[in-house]
Amino acid sequence: MSENAVSGHIQFIKPGETSCFECAPPLIVASNIDEKTLKKDGVCAASLPTTMGIVAAFLVQNALKYLLKFGQVTRYLGYNALLDYFPTMSLKPNETCSDSFCVKRQKEFKIAEAKRLAEMVVEEPVEQVEENLHPENDFRN
Repeated sequence: MSENAVSGHIQFIKPGETSCFECAPPLIVASNIDEKTLKKDGVCAASLPTTMGIVAAFLVQNALKYLLKFGQVTRYLGYNALLDYFPTMSLKPNETCSDSFCVKRQKEFKIAEAKRLAEMVVEEPVEQVEENLHPENDFRN
């Protein structure tokens, strides 16, 4: 959730495969500023529960898609209620991340991905034999 109470985002984090909070930190960490010094003009506290509910619903839906293996899992989804704007993007991990756990998982992911690609077997194309299933059909090719 953002400071203005009308926007927020969800971020899918899979160690080694996607960015962590150190790779792509939220505003406070990225700007290295104190939360108390942020400008509070334009904050609509009354919209906070609604915005939180919407962002939480996106988060739950995304978690269900990942856990139940259906649909496309969103790597990053933003929500801005003032503009009805939903930016999406994919955040790749930073190879020089300051979190050693993240860097270790990145190396493991690269090795596993290279192994997976090496094990892929190139299949020969199967020739399709056209059968004359309905010879009486005047509309066949």
